Amino acid sequence: MSAGPAAIVAARGDLGDPRAGEILDFLSGSGGLNEEAARRWLSELVCVALQDGRVIGVSAARAGTIGLIGGRPFWLYQCLLVRQTDEVWDQLFKASAEVLAREFEDDEVPYIGLCVLVEDLEVMRRRPQAIWPGTDLIFAGYVDDGRQVRLRYFWGASISPGLPNSPSLEETRAQEYPLEDRYEILPLERAQATAEDVINLWLREGAMTTTDDARQRVAEVSLVAVEREGGVAGVSTVYLQRNEQLRMNLWHYRTYVAEPHRLSNIAAQLIFRNRDLLEEHFISGADTRAPGMLFELENPGMREYFNKALWLPADFIFIGENESGAHVRVHYFPGAEVPPPAAAALD
Repeated sequence: MSAGPAAIVAARGDLGDPRAGEILDFLSGSGGLNEEAARRWLSELVCVALQDGRVIGVSAARAGTIGLIGGRPFWLYQCLLVRQTDEVWDQLFKASAEVLAREFEDDEVPYIGLCVLVEDLEVMRRRPQAIWPGTDLIFAGYVDDGRQVRLRYFWGASISPGLPNSPSLEETRAQEYPLEDRYEILPLERAQATAEDVINLWLREGAMTTTDDARQRVAEVSLVAVEREGGVAGVSTVYLQRNEQLRMNLWHYRTYVAEPHRLSNIAAQLIFRNRDLLEEHFISGADTRAPGMLFELENPGMREYFNKALWLPADFIFIGENESGAHVRVHYFPGAEVPPPAAAALD
């Protein structure tokens, strides 16, 4: 007779002597842990997987910080299974994430999500997706010892102190950010503007300090926002570059909106439209050089205002900080995959 499907039950708090003893036996037997390690797992337990009444897996979460992700506090997720299968692993993870998310919502704990440090090279090769289906675990790089970092944030988690008027995820998701009628957004070659117009805008507003630098960057211009009667109002640039944290090539995105136009929705529309354009090229196969976009937010005021780990509706997620403290966010295109560990290290 075949075994029945796994049942996942929450296991926070007092389990009672019989169940606790059974889990300790599992941890020391199937898990190979010594008594001290097994009891620590028991104290950090989140969920238990049962099959026909027997323990076949457990999950635990330990509080910790991830230097790679700007030292933010996470639950470090661990899982032990009698037999490693992606199906049961995913079941156990999703149930554990729900348990910990309720604690985040109800108790205002400081941990902003779950972090999985993947050690098994075979798992990395077998599951190369940038976002693991069914778990929403997003690839965020490698730590120094070669383990792969995957994150899942709790809904509404903040990665820095906000302002009194910082919007919630619900508010930003519902916002439509329409482009005012007086503007249009087009590729530079189709707009009523020239490269010189872009260069003059950057120099006039101090966005670039030298003409040589501006002339070099203008080759990276993607879409521009033009005021129908007033010239260039906003500029976006994209360039292909390897990101060392992720060990992969990504489209790096920058935008600049002229000061008189900053109360418009130009910045939002530029990031949406560049994302959609590059994503369309990737999905169609027209340009697969990079499986996603990376954006570094340098403005301190904007970092405080848009302080949630997830940006909606732009769909960029926080993965750390660069050397100057700018928030680094990534958006992966549908079907994006992570290079195999060996290729990632050597590429």
